[in-house]
Amino acid sequence: MSNSLVSFKQLRIDVKVTRSRRLRIVDSATFDVEHGQLMGLIGESGSGKTMLCRSLIGTLGRRSAYIESGSVIFDGTNLVNATKSDWREIRGKKIGYIPQSALAGPNPVITIGDQLAEAINQGQKLDRETVHKRSIELLEMVQIRRPEIVLKQYSYQLSGGMKQRVMIACAIAQNPKLIVADEPTTGLDVTVQAEIMVLLKEIRKNLNTSIILVSHDLQLINSICDDVVVMHAGATVEKLPSEEIINALHPYTHALYNSRIDLVEPRGKLVTIKGQPPTVGAWPTGCRFADRCDFVQDKCLFGTQMELLKADTNHETACIRYDEVFLGAKK
Repeated sequence: MSNSLVSFKQLRIDVKVTRSRRLRIVDSATFDVEHGQLMGLIGESGSGKTMLCRSLIGTLGRRSAYIESGSVIFDGTNLVNATKSDWREIRGKKIGYIPQSALAGPNPVITIGDQLAEAINQGQKLDRETVHKRSIELLEMVQIRRPEIVLKQYSYQLSGGMKQRVMIACAIAQNPKLIVADEPTTGLDVTVQAEIMVLLKEIRKNLNTSIILVSHDLQLINSICDDVVVMHAGATVEKLPSEEIINALHPYTHALYNSRIDLVEPRGKLVTIKGQPPTVGAWPTGCRFADRCDFVQDKCLFGTQMELLKADTNHETACIRYDEVFLGAKK
């Protein structure tokens, strides 16, 4: 039996388009997150990353989405069957969430102190002194200077980096077992992005919290995460240790790695992934990366090739030709 904190098994998520029409957003998500692990989740827009995040915090319904089949096991509880009462004990308390946009995250009509108080209380009513002390402690943990002043301010008075730090403070207010960070550096400059990443690493270390970090930036994911999960066209196509990314066993992961801008020499040509990802919900049979792959063969075009194949102890890939394309080339 798995001892993982989070376990996705063949998860499928649909969106209600009309009364009778459904659109599949996630078709096959399978991976685990261990206790205290920092897991990177990467893939192009439309690959299903944000929907996976929403399945962990119980907000799929706000986008007219629902889990059609599969399971999401968190700390022994199948979130697919979670009731409203269950979510009140999980969301915020056991699973913290850092939103995608720092600019839109904080509530603009209440003070930072009031926002932190909501996160700290979470259904209980603590005395004002306890809440204030914990608020100061949280702001200091996320390295915000002059916390006494910041508590009295509104979000419009803060920079983008400070807003994101406030959202991180709210996410860790209950010392959750898991933090879901959905592209937490979106809209921030490079220097602030680096500071936020360092902060997340420190939180993971100090609180022994597992973190799922979603990003389009493979360089960033590669630099701080333990393992990397790669999503493409609604399916998990590879899971591997971060330091092994250069030895990826799926053509899509290779293409993502080779398109990193930091690998291009000055005045060199930027490598891009040819073609376009398949239309969401209208995926072709066989490998969904086939039209863009340099190694495609006829056998890649048939069947439902989304099953992850175990290539090594902690390395799985959905490419049915990984042994001949990648491993064979090394022999």
